[in-house]
Amino acid sequence: MQQFYADVARADLSFVTPEILRVEVINGLAVTFERELSGAPLQKRLAFEDRDLDEATIECVVDVLRALSTVLGTDAMKQMPVLDEDRPFWEGKDNFPAALIALLERRVARFGDLLRQHVPDFDRRYARVVERLAALDRVPPTVVHGDLFAENILVDGDVRARAVLDFGFLSTAGDPRLDASITAVIMNMYGPHAPKIAETLTTRFAAELNYPVEVLLIYRAAYAIATSNAFTTDGSDGHFPWCVAQLRGPAVTDALGL
Repeated sequence: MQQFYADVARADLSFVTPEILRVEVINGLAVTFERELSGAPLQKRLAFEDRDLDEATIECVVDVLRALSTVLGTDAMKQMPVLDEDRPFWEGKDNFPAALIALLERRVARFGDLLRQHVPDFDRRYARVVERLAALDRVPPTVVHGDLFAENILVDGDVRARAVLDFGFLSTAGDPRLDASITAVIMNMYGPHAPKIAETLTTRFAAELNYPVEVLLIYRAAYAIATSNAFTTDGSDGHFPWCVAQLRGPAVTDALGL
């Protein structure tokens, strides 16, 4: 993680990112000492009941996604494990789609039976996701945050990004379109107007960043499968049904040709 952060910081972005200054072991625990990041969470501009995101917020997020997509992937980024794993995400693979498919295979081996209980045609959908991922065009790997939403972006009074933080959940080197896909659906995950906001952001990110909507939807399905049981093994948390809803949603269903 220390080298990962150093590699991102070296890109000299318009906003700052975390840096681990030193690591000490205290009472058997590794403790990092990091520089303090300034700014107010972008989340303060949002509310659970929002029907839309304001233009300044959307522009800020687009700028962050665009900036991160310029940070070239490094060996340290490929060595990062994701979710609860203790192995490098890229282990044994030479391209991002293959590494992501391997992750999905491991997750389905662990949690596929539970997903099948809630997604009747899960195996068919999963097969289509793998097929679509394998057929994606290859893009140069860049840094992937993997959990970029308003709480992890600090802004100034003019809603310009001052810092991006909290890497590590699904951080790696990979396709920047995955970040755009994830951010579009987690900016407002549980609000009453979440589907509309996700659709708006998906369309906007596709237009602003020149990403095909279908690719963003394929990555949305992959994210739902990969993270469905990130917080509980039995699906008793709120994230599991959210992932099921994403996987069964009409936009994803169309993108998978079902």
